[in-house]
Amino acid sequence: MKKYKLHATESQHHASTGKLYQSDPMRFSVLLACFLSISTTTLATWSIIIIDPVTKEIGIAGASCTYNCYGIGQIIPGKGAIIVQAMSNKDARRKGLEMIEAGASPEQIIAALRDPLFDPEKQQYAVVTLSHLDTPATYTGAATHTSHGILTAAGVSVQGNTLASEEELKAILDAVIQGQEDSLRIDEILMRALEAGSTAGGDKRCGEQRATSAFLMVAKPTDKRKPYLVLQFFGQKRGGLNAVSLLRGKYARWKSKHKSS
Repeated sequence: MKKYKLHATESQHHASTGKLYQSDPMRFSVLLACFLSISTTTLATWSIIIIDPVTKEIGIAGASCTYNCYGIGQIIPGKGAIIVQAMSNKDARRKGLEMIEAGASPEQIIAALRDPLFDPEKQQYAVVTLSHLDTPATYTGAATHTSHGILTAAGVSVQGNTLASEEELKAILDAVIQGQEDSLRIDEILMRALEAGSTAGGDKRCGEQRATSAFLMVAKPTDKRKPYLVLQFFGQKRGGLNAVSLLRGKYARWKSKHKSS
């Protein structure tokens, strides 16, 4: 069983250093332009970053009791991913993406994003990179919503705020680790991790509904213009169906069409 550690829920900085990666300016400019066109004022709740060290695939997923949480994170294929949630500052995400593309370590990225310019005390950051798999870096600002925290393992970061249960993050990470031990695909692991968060309570603002928006994204290292898998569900009314369950339906249909992938 892989070991994981709980990062305290107060304002803290956790990171490491490492070597640099070469960049692909054309691919990055396309990805950044697409990413910055997305509305990014989301107050997100629980999210996951996973990097598969064998396939080099990178995946992110998240769910929230807000209209749409899709814009909280982004992937640079073959390099890494960033999540910026809580008040979700778009300039912080832009800076993080630029630094991932340039080959900065997660520690360096988090240090840069703690600049007061990005209003870090209202943000929750997570960065995982392929060149620094063993040392994800995270930060939770002191002014984020209560019931917040972060858990990390090699190549994995799980973070949340406005959580309904103190056990939620552990349940999510346990689902990730179990999926890895069962040699599941990264997309299935992400889906199960979202479901684990939902089962453990989800977003406390949604009550029994758990979430009104959810997304899942996976990129292969060879992806150029966009990740090969992007699924989302948003705009669900309060009191309606759980967005995570609805996303599972979309994912099941996607898998049925891509059985040979």
